[in-house]
Amino acid sequence: MQQILLGFYVLFFATGFMGATALLLLAMRVRSRIVRILLAFQLIFLPAMALVLVYIYLASTPGGIDPGVATVLEVILAGLNAVLFALVFLSVRLVAPPSTRRKGMPAAAEILAALVVVRSVVNMVLVAAAGSGEGLLPGPAGMEAWILSGLVLTGLAMAVFGITVRGRFNTQEPRMVRPLVRAYGLCTIVFAPTGLVEYAIAAAGLPWLPAIQLDHLFYLTWNIISMSAAIRLFRPGEQETPASALVPRERIAALNLSPREVEMALLIGRGLSNKQIATELFISPATVRTHIYNLYQKTGAGNRVELLNMLRQ
Repeated sequence: MQQILLGFYVLFFATGFMGATALLLLAMRVRSRIVRILLAFQLIFLPAMALVLVYIYLASTPGGIDPGVATVLEVILAGLNAVLFALVFLSVRLVAPPSTRRKGMPAAAEILAALVVVRSVVNMVLVAAAGSGEGLLPGPAGMEAWILSGLVLTGLAMAVFGITVRGRFNTQEPRMVRPLVRAYGLCTIVFAPTGLVEYAIAAAGLPWLPAIQLDHLFYLTWNIISMSAAIRLFRPGEQETPASALVPRERIAALNLSPREVEMALLIGRGLSNKQIATELFISPATVRTHIYNLYQKTGAGNRVELLNMLRQ
């Protein structure tokens, strides 16, 4: 068991540092606020797992972990959890289109993330108070209810966050980062119920690996997705085509093109059909036709080939 555990942590930290490096390179290469948030996620996961490893090691020593040290570690971990879900809140703000932020899944994701932050802060206070002997912790039944409610809340927050980032995307963020963000979203959806699963296993008295938990596998999967940022960055054809390569800035200003119209021109330049453009931007085909009609009107073009030629002039 110790060899398996050691191998897991070696793998976790190796992939963690490589994932952080990949995200750092991506953040240096493209202008994206969401990539900086993802890099912050990555850099917080590493010390959090290191603290968990310290806790497990100290608890396994003959004398056990000192109560004071345990209190400090638990308070720090609760604080890191609060920071992580504060980043979840910010991520939703960056990923969701402005028109959808106050309704539907984005709004639910923000509310749930904010609730987890508040709960983590309360956890910090309760653990610190218990460590100082003030006895603010509830009784056994109340503690079980508090733990279970926290697992439900965290699982819901993860699931709704995952669904949100896999939905409509803010067009201000580079298109090349969207598959990466959606991969993170799928990861959080898959692992959202892990806390409840482990709770059910423990409650049923079933045998389980005492050190490697399902949330550790979540962190490992997150690391692997982070590493894929480097593959995506250097893969031929993955980089964004700059708008200036298709439509010069002077031409944009002369034709008074909106950012959406410039984006539409880029997608037309990629050879996408109206239906494909609608799918890419999560808008209706009718809206696509309206934007293209406006481009025809501004440029005097009669078809897509003429449109692209006139935009490049």
